[in-house]
Amino acid sequence: MAVICFEWLQRPENVVAGLLTWPDYRSKKWPHAVRIEHHKNKALVWHPLEETIDGETVKFYAEAEDILSHLPKLGIPMITRKIEKGEGKGTAKAWSYPGMEKLVQTLRKKIDGVSELFTLDACRHGGMTELEEAELTEGQGRALWGHKTAQAYRGYAKETMRRALAATRKRHAHLLAQRQLEEQSSTEFPNGGRNPFPNAPEKPRENKRVSVKNSAR
Repeated sequence: MAVICFEWLQRPENVVAGLLTWPDYRSKKWPHAVRIEHHKNKALVWHPLEETIDGETVKFYAEAEDILSHLPKLGIPMITRKIEKGEGKGTAKAWSYPGMEKLVQTLRKKIDGVSELFTLDACRHGGMTELEEAELTEGQGRALWGHKTAQAYRGYAKETMRRALAATRKRHAHLLAQRQLEEQSSTEFPNGGRNPFPNAPEKPRENKRVSVKNSAR
């Protein structure tokens, strides 16, 4: 859940509702992308997952895809829960939103260094903040976070993929640069670190991407 909200900016309520399905991920038609639907504004966004240039493939979301590879495929929706007892035992059903929020907070308390401010909404906003930090243009940002209605679907997929690919390249380059700075900082200032939750009290904690991904396991 957290990975999907952070990396692909889908609204938490849409993930819980099952709007992200396994056929949306590396489908036959879009084998190198994931399709994200935003129910609020009826927008569809295709996020490029990789790019191959001169025979070399760059995976933009390698860590996120590694986490998804461990998800059990219990049904068509990507996020479901298995019924463990009673009628329907062994089958899968969708989470309720309050139930998912409760689970997220339970997991948060078990992971050292994760802020009390951690929520699925915070994950999505953290991903959007990363787009701003990567200095994407307005058009590139819109191509990734889905601020577009369904009125112009004709030809929209190809247009969006071109913009989304340029935006994803830029976001990925920003991530690599940020990691390099953090590695240098950890070498020069071993007790320091960047606070991924700027409104929370400062204290050493994990990198925001690592915290988000670990919470989703």
